[in-house]
Amino acid sequence: MAEDLFSRRLQNFAQYGDLLGFNLACVAEALDTIAHLNELNVGGEVVQERIGEFKEWDPEIFRVDKDCEDGYVRRLEERGQPTILLSEEAERVELNTSATGEPIYAVSDPFDGSYLFKRGIPDFWYTSLAFYSHEGKPLTAVVGDAVHGVMAFASDQGAYVGRLAGDRLEHVFALNAEYRRRMGRKVVQEIEEASVESYAMKPGSFLKPLVDEYAPLLYAFKFFLPNGGPYGFVDVAEGKIDVYFARQQPFVDVFPGLLIALQGETVVTDFSGGPVQFVPDVHTRFDVLVSTNRTLHDKVLEEIARCRGGGQE
Repeated sequence: MAEDLFSRRLQNFAQYGDLLGFNLACVAEALDTIAHLNELNVGGEVVQERIGEFKEWDPEIFRVDKDCEDGYVRRLEERGQPTILLSEEAERVELNTSATGEPIYAVSDPFDGSYLFKRGIPDFWYTSLAFYSHEGKPLTAVVGDAVHGVMAFASDQGAYVGRLAGDRLEHVFALNAEYRRRMGRKVVQEIEEASVESYAMKPGSFLKPLVDEYAPLLYAFKFFLPNGGPYGFVDVAEGKIDVYFARQQPFVDVFPGLLIALQGETVVTDFSGGPVQFVPDVHTRFDVLVSTNRTLHDKVLEEIARCRGGGQE
């Protein structure tokens, strides 16, 4: 039955293109996996632990993480294309190495929200998969919201959001400035009136460094959402949040969702105002700033420079 459902999804999602259709089908299946584990009240058990410095703040690997990642690996192997998987649990795996053709990168955060899932808190549960060319060009990206059954996705044709309904997507909308306007989400250009999102749920590893470095800027915002990861890019593209302030976020928390913001008519730079460069190494971290408009973005960049000691008094 699962195979039939995956095949139907491939067929129905093909309207978005071959690779994006496959990407959507994979993430939809991961959403099924999460829902199934949650229904059985399992998935929060530790099945493995990381050894070494990679994500030393979060060494436990839960079943929900591993099952989602294993599902992605299986589908990538079935596809048969040479692929280098860069993922949170597996780190780096080369798949289909005997096949011909130039490999592409598959980048995944298989399950984001493990601590919350383990404790039965139904919020901020996400799964994501994106593809990049061998030269590092973004090709497709899909981030699934496992609580609300929503998928945000992007390719060179644009960014979109839709609700998963079995083997189909319903209520699909383009993510852009017009979408945000129709949703009644005001274009906020002053920091004091804006909302900001930045990951802060791990106090020692993320909250304290964030406040230590950028307190004057953060305190100026009207509202703070302590989440992050791939869906942070979607939150800005949807206009739910005005600024995503991703300080020193891991590779797998940035590149699975980045294309959605880039194609969603938002402003995306590093903390110096330059482009965010794809570096195919799961051990790297990145400072990324995403805003709904250029005026607000530039004001945040100015405040970042001041916090770093490089701004004008």
